[in-house]
Amino acid sequence: MNFSRTAQYVVTLFVFLLYFIPYHQSTSLLWKENSEIEVDVFETKKISSLSEKPFYQAGFINELHENRMSHVSSISTTPSGKTICLWYSGSSEGAQDVCIYSSFFENGTWSSPKTVIDRRQCSRELRRHVRKLGNSVIFSNGKRLWLFFSSTTIGGWSMTSLNYKYSLDDGDTWSRTRKMKLTPFLNLTNNVKNQALFLNDGSFLLPVYREFETETSQVVWVKPFEHTIHYQIRKMSEAHKKAIQPSLIHKEGNKLVSFLRNSGPSRNKKFILRTESEDLGYSWSPLEDTTLPNPNSGFDMLKLPNGNYLGVINYSFIARNDLSIVISYDEGKTWIKLKTIEHTPFTTKAEEKKYSYPTLIRDKQGFYHISYTYHKAHIKHITFNDAWIKEQEGVAPLTE
Repeated sequence: MNFSRTAQYVVTLFVFLLYFIPYHQSTSLLWKENSEIEVDVFETKKISSLSEKPFYQAGFINELHENRMSHVSSISTTPSGKTICLWYSGSSEGAQDVCIYSSFFENGTWSSPKTVIDRRQCSRELRRHVRKLGNSVIFSNGKRLWLFFSSTTIGGWSMTSLNYKYSLDDGDTWSRTRKMKLTPFLNLTNNVKNQALFLNDGSFLLPVYREFETETSQVVWVKPFEHTIHYQIRKMSEAHKKAIQPSLIHKEGNKLVSFLRNSGPSRNKKFILRTESEDLGYSWSPLEDTTLPNPNSGFDMLKLPNGNYLGVINYSFIARNDLSIVISYDEGKTWIKLKTIEHTPFTTKAEEKKYSYPTLIRDKQGFYHISYTYHKAHIKHITFNDAWIKEQEGVAPLTE
């Protein structure tokens, strides 16, 4: 009996060490290392769009295929200045045939989608079983193109873990998949939605979130090396208030603000949530409601060169049937609606037309790009310039 109990303790300790040691070795104390120096976030270059005339263009990135789903896109500029978009697609969300695809935007048109990774390739590169692939986010620090994406071995999206790849040739080829170890046991329930915020030492802050038991958000400080990365994770939100899929904005110096999806109970009207940090994400203020509605849906925001905030959200308390561009002139305290991108009258959840999971960037030429899921069948793209934003201004502030 004593031997059996001892054996159980030994096995338990072994399993704990198996997961904790890699986690411990992969996470360095980056905030502590930088506690005595000031690290400023790169400011967006104050350049205007090439055209002084208002410009706005919309179109689909991928063709419609019967009985095929497309969802959760991410758009970025490559180191050479190309625009690239990634999304996942398959017979249904969570199906084993789901792959992550890429397409490039050049001369006003999108290239034919190309498979970046599928479940079998991911399984081979990680040397472990992978059941399905999920969300991806892509961004560039000027030298590499980074791809972070989720995969699951068992269960649903609450059981995901994060992986990463990088490209040195604008996304034509990619490094071997590596897994991030963000929790000390089993390394489950980590996912991504929005882009990272880059720092001037080459490191970046990656917003992530969890959906297992509690729905909370974290920020991961990632420091790249030649063939690997070191990272440290910090909590952004408390478990008692459900908040996921954070979007990070740099205010000034070491001050950050994050806007988060409100995934709390649906019995009351829900608003986009907000939290701030004065130490580059090491600690965060309590969550507060903004004035923007949120029907438990993802969104994205960025800071304009003039200091205003621009966002693309589902402007509704109940459904994803409306997608709109909004702007704030006072660091997110109040908002004005610039344009309704998509709107279908809401009837029932079963018949709801969804426009969801938008992502928003500003490219090196000063043009803005939005990609989003269109009825879960297409990925749609919109591009516009600063002159178009000015043309839209003057609309009445949002009300409930």
